[in-house]
Formats: sequence, C-alpha cells, structure tokens
Amino acid sequence: MQKYLINQPPFEANPTYYIKLGQGGEFVDRCFQSDPNLIILDYREVPHELCVLNDEWKSVQKFFEKNHKPGSASNHTRQVRTFYEADENTVWITFHDNKLWWCRTEKEITVEDQNLKSKRVIGTWSDKDILGNKLLFGNLSGELLTTKAYRGTICSVPKEYVLRKITGQLSEEAEEIKALTSELQNKIGGLIQKLYWNDLELFVDLVFRQSGWRRVSYLGKQEKTIDLDLESTVTGERGVVQVKAKSNLDEFLDYEKELEGFRKDYQKVFYVCPRPEKGLKDLKPQTGTILYFSDKLAELAISAGLVDWLIKKTG
Repeated sequence: MQKYLINQPPFEANPTYYIKLGQGGEFVDRCFQSDPNLIILDYREVPHELCVLNDEWKSVQKFFEKNHKPGSASNHTRQVRTFYEADENTVWITFHDNKLWWCRTEKEITVEDQNLKSKRVIGTWSDKDILGNKLLFGNLSGELLTTKAYRGTICSVPKEYVLRKITGQLSEEAEEIKALTSELQNKIGGLIQKLYWNDLELFVDLVFRQSGWRRVSYLGKQEKTIDLDLESTVTGERGVVQVKAKSNLDEFLDYEKELEGFRKDYQKVFYVCPRPEKGLKDLKPQTGTILYFSDKLAELAISAGLVDWLIKKTG
C-alpha cells in the first residue's frame, strides 16, 4: 500500500490539511472503495468555471458574498482554493472508523455529476503509518481529534504532529524520554534478576494483581507445574503462572509437557523467568504460552508502580 511513497519528497516539506468527505461522511465509502480512490470536495454550488479564472479568486469570493457575510465568504473561498491549488505533495487526512486516514492526490480536478469536484488519490487512502501501524484514535492527541468537530470542509491541522504520526516518528522530547525509559527498564530488569526466589514469586504476584488478575490459589508447594492460579477480574479468564528465577530451553519444554493435562482448563499460560538462557530467550512458543523475561517484567513493574518496592528489596 505504501510503495508509491518511495520517490516522493520528504514529508516534512509537505502542506497538510484535514478534509471532511461530505456531511456525515457521505462520500467516505466511494472515496475509499473506488478504483482509483478519490478525494471529493462537497462545494457543488460553486461553478467550476469561477474556480479556474485567473483573478485571484475574486469571482469566487463575490459568489459566496451573495449569501454570506464577507468573513464567512472568505472562509468558504479559502477552503475551495486550498482544494484547487493543492498539488501532489499535499497530504490530506480525514477520520473514519475510529482511525486517521491519509493520502496524497494528483493535482488535476475532475468535475462530476451535481458539480462535485474530485481528485484521484495517488495509491490508496491509508489508515496506517509508513511502518504499517494502525493510526487509531487512542494513539492520537486530543488537539488533533477536535478537528472531527470542524463544521467546514477543509482546515489546517498541527502539521508537524500529523506528519510525525504518518512517518512513525516521535518528537525530540518523546525520543529522549523513550531512551531514558529504555535505560530505566534495563536497570530495573537487573534488580528483578537479583530477587531471592520467594521475593520473586511475591513480585510476580503483585505484578499480575496490578494488571487485573487475582490469585485464586497458591499451588507452588502442592503442584510443581503451577505456582499461581489466577482469574482475570475483567474478563473472568483463568490463568496459570510458573515462576523460575533461571531456566533453559529443556526445562521449559519439560514444563510444556507437564502442563498438557492442565492447559484445557486455562485460557492464559505464563512462564515467568528473569534469567533465561539463550535457547529459551529466543524461543517463540507454538502452544500459546506467554514468556515473560526481565525486560517485560521491568515494563510491568513500572506500570504497576513497583519500582520503589524493588529498590527496597534489592537496594
């Protein structure tokens, strides 16, 4: 879907606008599903002939002033002019199905039935960044999402932010924080690896508790295959946890065999090991067992607010 971007100019130099694809998304299905995809301007009342006159858009301004105050007429003229003058480098965005969609278009305008104006999309509309990640509302800023309530058709958007989202980049501040967080997680992972076995099991219990699981029973002494028997407080799913301070691939495979009799009773199976040996560390289980090593445990420790607890236990 993104191949057409390869020889395009850098995104940082591109004008970026929001466009509403008809009132109530009237044109969304057609714009997204037509071949080629389209972008449609819902200003059917404006004669195309006025929009291509070489008079600095004065004729279009006068057209709108027949039914609008000068300020409103200027706003309508601006929106139509933006559509007409946008070239192949312009990035367009819209919102649909709880996602941000974006595209580039050809400059040429086609006048359709009912005097609708359209442009052909270069490639297709996309709901993913150039790395393939979905542009979900939950990962977008509230400032950008307020654009959904815009009553007009075309408006500007926070350009740098939108282009970073499309290219899968972060701001300088966010990159710095990400690097610091990564360093913090590495150090916390080191603390987790120092936990004595009973402290490790308590830590794992606390992590799962803060993640929405509650312990149904503690079976470590009665059943060697299961250390924690859990239930999700949100979904009601059952989960089983095996905790190992250190483990290798052979030990894990033996565990998988021992668990065969229990697996049908649980929706989630976790194997927690802060210090996995190489064969286990690189493994991607085919059975659905979820592996948690020190890096994931460190991430969960931060989310669960257990960093101070770790410092007190190991410091």
